[in-house]
Amino acid sequence: MTALSRWVLITTAILTLLVFGCGEQAEPILSDDITDADTTIVEEIVQEVDLSVEVPLLKVGFVKQDHHSAVFVSALRSAEMSSMYPVYLVPLGEQFYALVENGVKVAEIEFVQSQGAINVPNNMVAGLFDIGFGGVVPFASSADKASGVKIIAPLHSRGDMLVVAADNEEVSDWESFLAWVDSAEEPITVGFKSPMAVALIIFESALTEEGIAYSMQSNPVEGSKILLFNAQGQPNLNPSLQNGTVDAYISNNPSCALAEHSGIGKCVSELSDLPPGDFTDHPCCAIAGLESAMLEKPEEIAATLRLFEAATDYINLYPEDAAAAAAEWIGSPVDVEIISMATSGYDMHVTEAWQANMDAILAHMRDLGAFTGPLSEDDTQANSAFLYDFSQLPENLQ
Repeated sequence: MTALSRWVLITTAILTLLVFGCGEQAEPILSDDITDADTTIVEEIVQEVDLSVEVPLLKVGFVKQDHHSAVFVSALRSAEMSSMYPVYLVPLGEQFYALVENGVKVAEIEFVQSQGAINVPNNMVAGLFDIGFGGVVPFASSADKASGVKIIAPLHSRGDMLVVAADNEEVSDWESFLAWVDSAEEPITVGFKSPMAVALIIFESALTEEGIAYSMQSNPVEGSKILLFNAQGQPNLNPSLQNGTVDAYISNNPSCALAEHSGIGKCVSELSDLPPGDFTDHPCCAIAGLESAMLEKPEEIAATLRLFEAATDYINLYPEDAAAAAAEWIGSPVDVEIISMATSGYDMHVTEAWQANMDAILAHMRDLGAFTGPLSEDDTQANSAFLYDFSQLPENLQ
């Protein structure tokens, strides 16, 4: 799509928004509905929304995975969203966007890619962005070290899988996986992407519940039935499975769906289904911000959270189109993203279930000795006050 065509598409959507009125949902205007570029419409958008007004810049970090699809949808479906919601983005070029709410430009957004969710809090502290999409475990670990990181919104749940090689005829579910591990003459090697992955915490908890001895491959313990292998990043998991470095792996989608698509592996269980049952609909990713950014840019952050609330609603209303947007941004096949995103839950509500799941994750991190600061204390109320700041989250989500 040319820049001119994009402007036409967005302008048409804005005009539709004006007809229906702010806050009322209309059918989205899809890209295929726009066929001809009209320069007069380009002039109209400038009249409707003053994109030249100077506003604060908010830097938003993300990782190139479909758990962060609210970023991709808000950036790539700006026209469709503008026909449905009072808040949306207008592309300005490169990774910059105008954040428009109720017909007024209220901020500029710069999307900044981070290499791996484990690096998001460190990059935030380093000043690379103000708020970031990342894993709840790295955020909690960073906050415990007095980094000033706060979780400011739920985002995503589930989406973590157990994957074995495609030609493994012995394993089709968790029970057969346990039988395979028990009967193996040598320890089974199971890969994971990073020590800060929630998938690892869930899997270790399940092994403990089942009474299966395990240890790290880097420091094996005699009698271990499973050796856990740090693959040093999600992109290394499928190659490790393919070349036999690992016999299985645990990780979030879309790696798992991609393994099936490419014939490398097969998903045999969702980790949320594993014993002891503490992690049903477990939080995987959240949105976090620095305390300093929350003080300096509260209105911009609040508007951005309303944007992502709208994008999350769009994901749930139009899952296949959201998957197409994620595929476009990530560079994976659309059918892979459709399968992958179906294993995830996209919801920014602070529910009792979300808080209970977070408490369970923090408890397991505490048992593993992951905390040395305030979160090392088993005090739910104090931990919540320390780790969360939902003051900029829309009231209907709190």
